[in-house]
Amino acid sequence: MTLIGNPKMLKEVNSSRIVRLLYKHGPLTQPKLAKLAKLSLPTVNKIVSGLEEAGIVCSVGLTTEGAGRKAVLYQINSNAGCIVVLYYSWGKYLCRLSDIVGNTLYETVCELDNSTREAAVISTVKAINAVLGHARSEVKAVGIGIPGALMPDGKMFAIPKIEVWEGVDLRRELSARFNVPFHIENDVKLAAMGYYSTHLRNEVDNFVYIYAGNGMGSGIIINKMLYHGSSNFSGELGFMAPLDGEAPRCDFTMEGGYLENKMNPFISSFKRGGESADKSANSALVNFFASIASNYIAIINPAAIVFGGEAFDKVLCEEIRMRIALYSPERSIPRILYDDSDDSGISGLVYVCIGEMIPDVRIVQTGGM
Repeated sequence: MTLIGNPKMLKEVNSSRIVRLLYKHGPLTQPKLAKLAKLSLPTVNKIVSGLEEAGIVCSVGLTTEGAGRKAVLYQINSNAGCIVVLYYSWGKYLCRLSDIVGNTLYETVCELDNSTREAAVISTVKAINAVLGHARSEVKAVGIGIPGALMPDGKMFAIPKIEVWEGVDLRRELSARFNVPFHIENDVKLAAMGYYSTHLRNEVDNFVYIYAGNGMGSGIIINKMLYHGSSNFSGELGFMAPLDGEAPRCDFTMEGGYLENKMNPFISSFKRGGESADKSANSALVNFFASIASNYIAIINPAAIVFGGEAFDKVLCEEIRMRIALYSPERSIPRILYDDSDDSGISGLVYVCIGEMIPDVRIVQTGGM
């Protein structure tokens, strides 16, 4: 591999590569880093020395393998900074303070006042401050998971759970109050990233996460990367339209979408644990989500589909899998999984913030990787 770039650029690229390797695989010795990064040992020694001096990495002892001279092990310095994340769920923020390797340092729950645009911003600021008060090192990033889509220009849209924020640039509002980078993302896309990074990263390249509970949505991973679409609207399955050719009888664009309005009565009557107010609600959920999953199979052909949220349980997911078999050829049916954790979304948000801090730097190449 030949890299084209000035010495400063190459140094930044190589440093980023070392940091990513330590984050994903550490602790590692310098010889092991040199082998994984395909760099010379003197280059790695110089980079690690600089990162250690900057407080980004630290030594954690010596290797215990072999009978020869012991090598120093290095890892990311968890005290080099921390991350604040706020994840919207059922009218509240689930708040977490994490170190830069993802360890949880503090958690709390804060109310979101969505009576007015300004009230929602102010209550968000209060939630951030409530977590900041527990930070014992520099806050490197703040992440927020929202129940809506985010346009490329930063403005929120299709966010019926917080209607007063329609068209608001939350990143701009908060950046005026805090001198720290903000990362804002759709809540279900974050759940997809959290589940994928925890359970499927080393197993599949493409998968779909489908959520139903306090709203509807999905996250799509293609070639190990979250797919956003041209306007960040991908995965908003609540806005799927009927295929029977019937014309819409009202405007669903400000009400969460046609399918979400159609499904809400059935989701509301269903209780986690496999019980529902009536059997028709259970049957409707199975039919709807088997159809949705089958459409994803036909269009994306993912290796796995994960169902998460209050509308699902293991029994229902198995019924959905069996119903999918009536729509899709058996050999095309992916793994059907159930996410029983309430932590995937906020974990995904922590993962996003860490990813922004340890970017996947690319450079012009004249050969294959």
